[in-house]
Amino acid sequence: MNVSQIESFCLIADLGSVSEAARQLDCNRTKLSMAIKALEKELEIELFVRSGNHVALSEAGKAIYKDCQNMLATASRIKQTCLQVSGEFNAELWIARDDSLPDELWQELAHTLNHKFPATSFNIVLASSGDLSNLVGTQQVDFAFGVDYERLDNPLITYQPLGKIRMMSVCKSGHRLTKLSRVSDEELRNAMQAVMVYLNEKDNPELQPLSLTHIGFSSFDYILNTILTEDAWGVLPEPLIRHYLRKQELAVIKHTYGLTQEDYCMLTAAGMAEHPGMTWLADQLNEYLFDF
Repeated sequence: MNVSQIESFCLIADLGSVSEAARQLDCNRTKLSMAIKALEKELEIELFVRSGNHVALSEAGKAIYKDCQNMLATASRIKQTCLQVSGEFNAELWIARDDSLPDELWQELAHTLNHKFPATSFNIVLASSGDLSNLVGTQQVDFAFGVDYERLDNPLITYQPLGKIRMMSVCKSGHRLTKLSRVSDEELRNAMQAVMVYLNEKDNPELQPLSLTHIGFSSFDYILNTILTEDAWGVLPEPLIRHYLRKQELAVIKHTYGLTQEDYCMLTAAGMAEHPGMTWLADQLNEYLFDF
């Protein structure tokens, strides 16, 4: 049994397809199938139930899946520790963030981060809130910051809440929904909604549209622009829209869930030692959120 076999087993289990797993691992499908068969032979049990091109975990596969994920997390932690000792650790960091906080804040933080820690190159990419955990879990990025809707029990990810962020169901001032003293679910369903969409294959009920007609974006900023220019409503983070509320360009919808709270988190790949720059960044974001 080796780490490569365990990685292949977990990826096939997640995707339900040997072909897709081979594509993502950039390896030959036959070679991947042989690796799984070798693992099954060593363990003396079938790990998958095969049906045409689709595979699903057997009862034995389900029983060991969590332990295999933990093994991968441990292997990653060992590699990171060795890199740290060799002096190659964190020469470059990839960071994903959503746009629930204003761009001006992120630009200021990014420039300060670069000056404070000149020995590290920081790559900051914008992503949908719904994709943050997947980007970290698949090791496409090292850290992620944003509204966390999932908080899955995933051994590949460490979640650190940095503060609460208030989410508001809003529409443009003058929208017909603002004229109602209490908005029902049915009235919301019959109004066009601008919603958050994401590439993560796992369903996320909190990001599913409520309205019968909707338009989806991977950015809160695009949702905001649509609400301001179209006859639509949507759920947006308070830091992004506070000045629009003060100028009375937006109004909070009087619905049961018009105001909710979510955790704003730092997501870290398991085994990734926290870079001092990320500690500094987390502290700055925590202070900013405290004002809300």
